[in-house]
Amino acid sequence: MEHINDPKFLEGVETELEIEFDNPRETEIVLGSIKQEINGSPSGRTSVSIDIHDNTLKIIINAKDTASFRASLNSYLRWIKLSKEVINLKSEYFNHQ
Repeated sequence: MEHINDPKFLEGVETELEIEFDNPRETEIVLGSIKQEINGSPSGRTSVSIDIHDNTLKIIINAKDTASFRASLNSYLRWIKLSKEVINLKSEYFNHQ
């Protein structure tokens, strides 16, 4: 298992995530909230593309190594979760008015 410790053992990671939301409007809101992060990513080690279809957000992450992959994946999931929480708070607030 010596090859696992070799930093060149894994030369690139790609994943495709599809996250389904309640409706297309919610999907657009989430996309709008994370879109700036795609354009502002300073790392040359990862590239991210996001596509939207109805109420599904499709995220493709390409990374040169596992560390940058994990960092990007965690960041996008955290931003999406935060966006969804804000949408839910807004919905709860207006439902109680």
